[in-house]
Amino acid sequence: MKHKTTEIVDATIQLFAELDEMVGLISRVLAKFPAKTVPQRLKPFLGSPSVAFARPPMKGDGEIVLQLEKHSMMPKIQARIPGEWLMMHQSELTAAVREIYWGDREQNLRRELTRLEKSIGDHNRQAEYHRVRASEARREYDRLAASIRRRSARKSRAAEGHTDS
Repeated sequence: MKHKTTEIVDATIQLFAELDEMVGLISRVLAKFPAKTVPQRLKPFLGSPSVAFARPPMKGDGEIVLQLEKHSMMPKIQARIPGEWLMMHQSELTAAVREIYWGDREQNLRRELTRLEKSIGDHNRQAEYHRVRASEARREYDRLAASIRRRSARKSRAAEGHTDS
């Protein structure tokens, strides 16, 4: 029985060492990117955290819940990793983390581009509206100015006609 307990303890220690190594690798991969662009679900891995606790997936290859401790004033934070990451080689894990980063980055940039395109469209519609309004106002001004000039010319002619008599 003591031998079995020792095996379980050794396996647990080994698992935590592997998880710490995995978290360290994820942290090093993310350190190469600007922190403000890191996807929310990967942010807990920033700053070289260590594993304080791990809960295995409830079903098969589900997500593993990690409780991470940072060497700062921050309390422990939770992070989730896919169960299949445990079986990955370092290069595969690095690729998986980068894929998440770039996928999220692309999605955010697409969303921002869509927002800007909509804003430009709104601005162009508003500018066109103002161009039409300015054109209408210019035509009205020209019409009124011509009317005033004609009226003024008639008054001048009428005044000249009265002075000639």
